[in-house]
Amino acid sequence: MKILIACALILLLLLGGGLYAVYRAERAAAAPVTPEKSGTAMVLGNTVNRRGKPNPCLRNRVEAGVWLYRAGLAEKLLMSGGTDRDGANQAEAMRQMALTLGVPPEHILIEPQSRSTYENIAFSHPLLPAAERVILVSDGFHLARARWLAARHWPGRPVQILAAGSCGDTPANLWRKRLREVLAWVKAVALH
Repeated sequence: MKILIACALILLLLLGGGLYAVYRAERAAAAPVTPEKSGTAMVLGNTVNRRGKPNPCLRNRVEAGVWLYRAGLAEKLLMSGGTDRDGANQAEAMRQMALTLGVPPEHILIEPQSRSTYENIAFSHPLLPAAERVILVSDGFHLARARWLAARHWPGRPVQILAAGSCGDTPANLWRKRLREVLAWVKAVALH
């Protein structure tokens, strides 16, 4: 019984430490920093709702990518995300949104197959010119792992990050996402 309690305490400490690390990474990513000019801003996917519309978090990510494009900080946008369970494709929904926001179609690339951050990074690699600087755009809590995966897949490629704005999450939902991110870190480190 004492061993079980000790294991539970160790697990709670590790989980708490992981949540704190994700929270600190999110705060660091949200610091107001303007990225340097890059060839591509890569917008990482998120779910599309049942009506085929981007959820608020995905909308914020696309708007942040479009801001980089309009500010002349990215020459093109790469939308990366696969098909959700209900058949809506994230990359295509992001492309449509960017078109609606005035980005010319020839400045939008899509990677429509990925189902995870690992796949976003891996499947997008062939679409990027060699050694071109990339700005990863996502939610703040997600960017540390995305940058880590990019460094492993794209050695020598300069990678910057930009945290999209808040998507109106409740505090409970934000902590749920942070917990999910801790578990995603465990999986990423174990598998990659």
